[in-house]
Parts: sequence; structure tokens; C-alpha cells
Amino acid sequence: MSTALKLHASSLSPSATQNRIQALIAAAPIRATDRVAIIGQGSFDLLLGLAGKGGMSAVALRSPSRCRTEAGAADVIWFTGLETIGSEIAAAIDYLESPRIVVIELTRDNARSGLASILGQLRAKGLADQAISNAGGRALVVASRPAWLRRVI
Repeated sequence: MSTALKLHASSLSPSATQNRIQALIAAAPIRATDRVAIIGQGSFDLLLGLAGKGGMSAVALRSPSRCRTEAGAADVIWFTGLETIGSEIAAAIDYLESPRIVVIELTRDNARSGLASILGQLRAKGLADQAISNAGGRALVVASRPAWLRRVI
């Protein structure tokens, strides 16, 4: 019995994908011991890019609904290629145990409309240091656990 994987070709050039990887790594410094979960559109490309960096455990998930089983114990979580912030992302964040950093990559400016509630949800989980930046025309929302709180939780 064989299983066919349904892979979608990346809409980005290899250099654009590398730029995304560099922007995400710069936004969320990854340690060699970190467990990384990459969730969303383009996650497989980013996983391959991370594999080239070596030294960390990583998983790529196409759908945020898989967070419940696959990404709960990740140290760093990247939500990538999001066009909108909906209830699926909110539910995924609810299932996260205690990540050190969560990065949300938004592909459209109108995706920022649901951002306030997500930032509040992340803050309630202890991810109180928050910043919004722009990388390659995409908004990057970075929420991290303050160092003093990492020692507590």
C-alpha cells in the first residue's frame, strides 16, 4: 500500500523563501535545543529551510487544527502565510502548552483586524513581550515570554 502526498508548489522563488526563513529566524531566535512548529501555508518550504540550519527538532503542519496533537509542546511556533486571523488560530493558541516565542506571519494588511484579540490571548498565556514588524511585505507579529517569567513557568 502506498500513500501519495499532496504537495503544493511554492508560490515564492527559492530566494524569497530563504528571505522569509531569515526574517522568521531574526524575529524569533531559535536555539539548538528548541522544538519548532511551523503551521500554515508554506510550512513545508520553511521546514526544509530550517533543516539546513540544523540542530533543532521541527514539524511542519498545513492546518492550525493539528496543533492539538502535534505542536502543543513546541518552544517556538511560527504561524505562516495567514491571510486572516480566525477562530482556528485562536483555538490553536489555546492548545499551546508554554512556548517561548510565537510568530504570526500575515500576508495581507487586512489580516490585522483580528490581531487585538489574538495578542490578548497570547498575553494571557504569558507571552507578554509583543512586537509587530514588517519583513518582505508581510507583517510579523512576535510574542515572547519575558525572561523572568520563563524561569517561573
